[in-house]
Amino acid sequence: MHLPTLIVITLILNALLGLLMVVIYDLSKRKPCFLYWALSCLVFSLGIALASARVSINLPVVTYGLANLMLLAAPILAILGIRDFIGADAPLQMTRTRSLVLFLLASLLLGASYPDKAVFSAMTSLLMAGCFAIGALWIRQLPVRNTTPRLLLLTLYVAHTVVMLMLAGLSLSAAPEAGSGNRGWVYELVLASHILLTTGTAMLFPLLVYVATEQRLKRLANQDELTELFNRRAFFNLSDGLFNDSVRVGTDFSVLMVDLDYFKKVNDQWGHAVGDQCLQLAARTLQTQLREQDILARLGGEEFAVTLPGIDAQEAEDIAQRLCRCLAHKPLMVNGQAIQITASVGGIQRHNGHTNVQGMLVQADHALYSAKSKGRNKVIFHHPVQASGPTQGAPA
Repeated sequence: MHLPTLIVITLILNALLGLLMVVIYDLSKRKPCFLYWALSCLVFSLGIALASARVSINLPVVTYGLANLMLLAAPILAILGIRDFIGADAPLQMTRTRSLVLFLLASLLLGASYPDKAVFSAMTSLLMAGCFAIGALWIRQLPVRNTTPRLLLLTLYVAHTVVMLMLAGLSLSAAPEAGSGNRGWVYELVLASHILLTTGTAMLFPLLVYVATEQRLKRLANQDELTELFNRRAFFNLSDGLFNDSVRVGTDFSVLMVDLDYFKKVNDQWGHAVGDQCLQLAARTLQTQLREQDILARLGGEEFAVTLPGIDAQEAEDIAQRLCRCLAHKPLMVNGQAIQITASVGGIQRHNGHTNVQGMLVQADHALYSAKSKGRNKVIFHHPVQASGPTQGAPA
């Protein structure tokens, strides 16, 4: 491994990555995270360039002092970018202020150790190890779950922490240029690892943002924004797959239509903001009463749909009755006043005449309107294979 060549290549790559981040920053509605990452790459490149100049320039204040400060500033800027990308609760201005204070304190600490170059380099490595450890903690909070880029970035940050601790130990043991050939080889290997890890993490940042954006768009395409339940599109996509599995295996399969009672009166009397709170409370209540494999979605307005794989008509009717009771016993409290939430439910079990979930939902909807016409807060379940009429739940 020819370290000078690696340093030159890394310097050029980080400079190009920094410029690329600036372009992405300009194209991405000026997201600050890209600007922080761009500065991190450019500052790291400049720090490497100044540190490499030690062999030809006898100006320690620049090649040691300024170079090490810039190398320390690079991971701090990267952390600020991660923090902005996460968008956590703490204000970014507070994070920037704390980072600046910590950087100034670190600069004072480095200044105190400056006369001894070995201690100075070791102290820089230790401070950078702390930065990478903090960065690893922030990466765990990234809004990207179960993805290779996130796991890889976390691995690189943890590895970088270990590498910087090793570099600190080697700096303290002896000056690399004065050590034995074996010690010099180990030092060069650790230093090369530091350079490669820095470049690798910088290359992952744009990929991470891309993955997070894709996940967010997919979530928005399949999620109801108000209740955070599945929307109509996701409901049919997921439910049709379960329906086909039920037909192939020959298992039970039921569908419920749930509609909140007198919801228009709530909006008219209390306003749409309170109406939205009622919808959110109803969504949470319904969700807590269903299994993980059940599909609950808001179809629109105050209408919800439920897919119950592996559930027959009697079990589905019992579930529907329980949903009605739970909704009725959880009013929304507004300024000390209770707003009663009830629902009417219509249901249907799959039979041989059904070809898809949409057809089942139409019949469940007819049963729902029957429940509405019979006084609301009721369950009407359609039993197409039974001679008896619909089953009616007792009103609350």
